[in-house]
Amino acid sequence: MPLDVPSESSEVSDLIALLFETEQRLDALTRGEVDTVSSRDGRTLMLWRAQQYVRHTEATRQTVILKALDATADAIYLVDRASMKLVHVNDAACLMQNMTREQLMARGPMAALTLSKAELEQVYDTIIASGRPAAPIEMLRPRPNGPPAWLELRRHPVRVGDQWMIVTLVRDITQAKKAQNRIIYLNRVYAMLSGINTLIVRVRSREELFEKACEIAAREGGFRMAMIAMVNRSLMTIVPVASVGMSATVLQGLAARFASNEVHRTGPALGLTMPERAVSEKRAIVNNDLKANPTAIFARQHLEDGIRAIAMLPIIVADEAIGVLALYAHEPDFFHDEELKLLEELTRDIAFALEHMAKQDRLDYLAYYDVLTGLANQALFLERVAQHMRSAVKDGHRVAVQLIDVERFKNINDSMGQSAGDSLLRQVARWITRIAGDVNLVARIGSDRFAVVRPILLEADSMSALIESRLSAFSDHPFRLNDAVLRISAKVGVAVFPNDGNDAGTIFKHAEAALKKAKLTGERFLLYTPSMTRHVASQVTLESQLRQALENGEFVLHYQPKVSLNSGKVTGAEALIRWNDPRVGLVAPGHFIPLLEETGLIQDVGRWALRQAIADHLRWRASGLQAVRVAVNVSPLQLRNRGFIDEIRQAISVDSAAAGGLELEITENVLMEDVKHSIASLQSVHGMGVSIAIDDFGTGFSSLSYLAKLPVDTLKIDRSFVVEMTSGAQGLALVSTIVNLAHALKLNVVAEGVETEEQSRLLGLLGCDEIQGFLVSKAVPTGAFEANYLKRLL
Repeated sequence: MPLDVPSESSEVSDLIALLFETEQRLDALTRGEVDTVSSRDGRTLMLWRAQQYVRHTEATRQTVILKALDATADAIYLVDRASMKLVHVNDAACLMQNMTREQLMARGPMAALTLSKAELEQVYDTIIASGRPAAPIEMLRPRPNGPPAWLELRRHPVRVGDQWMIVTLVRDITQAKKAQNRIIYLNRVYAMLSGINTLIVRVRSREELFEKACEIAAREGGFRMAMIAMVNRSLMTIVPVASVGMSATVLQGLAARFASNEVHRTGPALGLTMPERAVSEKRAIVNNDLKANPTAIFARQHLEDGIRAIAMLPIIVADEAIGVLALYAHEPDFFHDEELKLLEELTRDIAFALEHMAKQDRLDYLAYYDVLTGLANQALFLERVAQHMRSAVKDGHRVAVQLIDVERFKNINDSMGQSAGDSLLRQVARWITRIAGDVNLVARIGSDRFAVVRPILLEADSMSALIESRLSAFSDHPFRLNDAVLRISAKVGVAVFPNDGNDAGTIFKHAEAALKKAKLTGERFLLYTPSMTRHVASQVTLESQLRQALENGEFVLHYQPKVSLNSGKVTGAEALIRWNDPRVGLVAPGHFIPLLEETGLIQDVGRWALRQAIADHLRWRASGLQAVRVAVNVSPLQLRNRGFIDEIRQAISVDSAAAGGLELEITENVLMEDVKHSIASLQSVHGMGVSIAIDDFGTGFSSLSYLAKLPVDTLKIDRSFVVEMTSGAQGLALVSTIVNLAHALKLNVVAEGVETEEQSRLLGLLGCDEIQGFLVSKAVPTGAFEANYLKRLL
């Protein structure tokens, strides 16, 4: 007698009832069975045979019912209410519990539930009292092997004579639950897509687009958090621009982390955050279970906030990832192919809107931002300073403007190339922005100059100590250019509102005056004082006069002789630049040389000095005078200039004897700033036959290994060591060490600034080769040098 496999709980209940009826009939047959052994008559035998047939039929029915129950996909538990014991379980129940039928029957109905016996009895009595099946219950239960499963539990009361049985059917609805959730998730994403597309039609600014898109993601998409971050393409860092649901702590932490990483334009990158990877690799980056894979930054905080899945979707315009849409879901396993396809369509729509805004944005950007660093330019900076000043007037505090000048930038740019210079400026911009704490407080206002506004400066603030500590941190910070690590320093000028001016332009101008004064005096930073304005004005006038002096030929060379300590004869001369100002006569070098270096005019004046010294030497030779070698000082700007070697070659090309009469003096500190470049440049110059001298030796930080590699002919002992030599044994020992070191390297030694006979005598005893200083002669005009020294050599 075949039976269909029951598919509904009511069918199962009917089948259970039929099973009990069959068992009862079998019991009745057993109790009323005819004793065929003692009763042999035909009637009794026929009755017995009929009983056997009925028994067989009922047993067959029972077997078929049990097989039908075992074929049922739902787990079935049959409980006797009176005894609270399991009467029957099917195969599906054994499989679900991973037990044999005997094990499961022995454990009882409470085995798979969290209810106590008393609680379960109350549940059963309520169902029996109602006489109807209980409402289905959904529950999440662990599996013996594998992830938790969603189960649907249905209970039916079945009356068997005077007894009540409870039929419990348990169905695994995990897949159905997943399918249902997928539909819910997709509907949320569809709603979000529709809302943002409606927004795109009416929005007019990027800021509104970003803010409203995040709001729609939270409201329509049901995301716990949403963020849009854009790429600063100059610094190649990511900057959060809009968010919903994020705490200030997390948002600030993300911004700080992004600021410290430079993302790559294409390809996979190690050590980057999920948004940075999405931008670098131009693909969606997904973490579908943050609890199982807590690799995202702030993973612990996200989990505490109920975040379980994260997706980062790049916003791509013209095949370049310009930003990322970050979505945070509270459900694990949220982002799959269907959702991601819709979300990628969404980011394409956002990118389309951004493309249409880009043209106007570009015009605004060029008007208010620096293209290289992405920082505000001077115009926008002054507007922001003015806004902060208005707030300061209302709230009664001060505002400080700091101008920062990166030292040696032009030299680095000239020697290492524009690409390296641009990279350095971007790194400096990132460092200053990180220290300032807000990109809106920072600007780039010149090729190597930045500005920072401090919006609230209270009376108790120790601004000097703060600037000093930050300048020290800047000097210690390693900037990486190509394969080299570079450490640079900076000068700072500061002006404060309202003390130093009543408007943004005046404050800015006074900060510039303080910066110029700091550069001239060598101070690391200076606060503005009224006298600086007068000084700056005089410097502007002086710069103009120096340019005219170069054009009008007002610069002249004076020569200071060098004398051999052995022979007492003049062996050479150092050419020193003087300015013969027609208005006031000779101007002291300390008054104009620093400004020549600051303005870069030293390169033009240095080239003139080089050519003039060679011309004087060649004229001495042509006049029959004893033409001594002439030493010409080389400024840092000249040495780092790419055209330096060609300038030397061109200068000595006028005569074959020119190279032999020329010596270049370069200070030790300048050589050590870029040793590899210095060695390469000086080897080329030395190969032309030009002598090389290290000036101010002992004041820098050169090492013996580099000194041995430099193509040097002469060491010049700094005047400070010569003065200290006569004041104690330590100074004497230091000069002796320098002399011995030079002779060990087969170098000539010249002592500078020799003013007394005692100094000359001690230098002679120590083996110094030559001296130079007021004891011999001060620097004198060309004619006096020729008459007093060169003619005497004849």
